[in-house]
Amino acid sequence: MRLPRIVPFFYLKINQMAKELPYFKFEPNQWENGNIQMCSREAKGLFIDLCSSYWSRLGELPYALALQKHCNGIASVLQELINNEIIIVLDGQIVIEFMDEQLNEFQETSGKRRDAANKRWKNANALQVQCKSNAIREEKRREEEIKKKNTASLFPSFDDFWVKYDKQVGRKNCEPKWDKIKQNEKEAIMQHLDSYILSTPDKAFRKNPLSYLNQEAWSNEIITKNQMNNEQFTNIAKSIREQYPNL
Repeated sequence: MRLPRIVPFFYLKINQMAKELPYFKFEPNQWENGNIQMCSREAKGLFIDLCSSYWSRLGELPYALALQKHCNGIASVLQELINNEIIIVLDGQIVIEFMDEQLNEFQETSGKRRDAANKRWKNANALQVQCKSNAIREEKRREEEIKKKNTASLFPSFDDFWVKYDKQVGRKNCEPKWDKIKQNEKEAIMQHLDSYILSTPDKAFRKNPLSYLNQEAWSNEIITKNQMNNEQFTNIAKSIREQYPNL
């Protein structure tokens, strides 16, 4: 004699409710303009599968079940939906808020299910408030770090170079070039400028700032007028010795 199959009460309840809830409402505008658009196509497809399971199970969808049934045990795509706040995981259960709203609207939902949904709503709202609060604190922390960094910027700045060079030509193109120069080279430039500016008191003979930076002129030797005279004198003396070796 064949024994009758025993079906758990939970699934009997699901089948009964599924007949009364054959479909859920889907709003294209929310889909087109919601956070779901930040997700990959794979994540979007997974979300549709999760919605179907969530609805057919009356909002009772364990995370472990969804992971194995819809993701083959690979959590990366499921985590993408969580990171983009498409779904929430509370106490091991997946929560899809817009579907909970529709389930709560249904008058025949059991009191236990309604209480559980309300509890999850409160927990979800508290979690969202906490997440937003953490995000605000993190943003303020970053702003403070940026502010401190800007306040305590390393010497020399572009303005330090610009003022000291004292030939204000082509700043628009010069400043981006300065930003690409390494810190140790900037320091070498400021040291080199002391001698370079003395050797070119007439700004007409001083390189334009951009040319100075592009040519890495701070690496060049500065030949002063006195040095030229000494060099000329040395050459003349050498020439005389060669012409009159007996002197």
